[in-house]
Amino acid sequence: MNQKKGRVLYVDDEEINLINFRETLCDDFEIFTAVSGQEALLLLEREGEMALVVSDQRMPGMTGIDLLTEVRRLYPDTIRMIISAYTEIHELIEAINKAEVYRYFVKPWKEDQLRLSIGNAVGTYALGQEIKMFVEQGRKQMTERLRSLRGDNQ
Repeated sequence: MNQKKGRVLYVDDEEINLINFRETLCDDFEIFTAVSGQEALLLLEREGEMALVVSDQRMPGMTGIDLLTEVRRLYPDTIRMIISAYTEIHELIEAINKAEVYRYFVKPWKEDQLRLSIGNAVGTYALGQEIKMFVEQGRKQMTERLRSLRGDNQ
């Protein structure tokens, strides 16, 4: 059974976190990593939409919330998560309201909870894509039927 793995991008300015994330999840997902928000945006431009983008909150140059807000604008179907060592309530509220994050994790993460949440997020994305495709096919079929009916009536 050759099942396509969900594509996940993890963004963190600490290389050890990128390595740990990749090693923890590489058997279950196709993992991409970036050390900054700017690098992440370039990677997305090059590789295309991901099922999930997970970002550290506090990074030089661009916060995780700023990155995920941009991801939301460019790739609205992509699920977004924040991982942070800090739990400041205003950041949590901003993440929910501005970037519409799916989940907010606190470092250090618990591997089983992280794996489960990422699996759920990737599954949610895949289901959304299937629904989107189904709706598009339905629209095409309806358009073809309407053309056919118009042609029969003329």
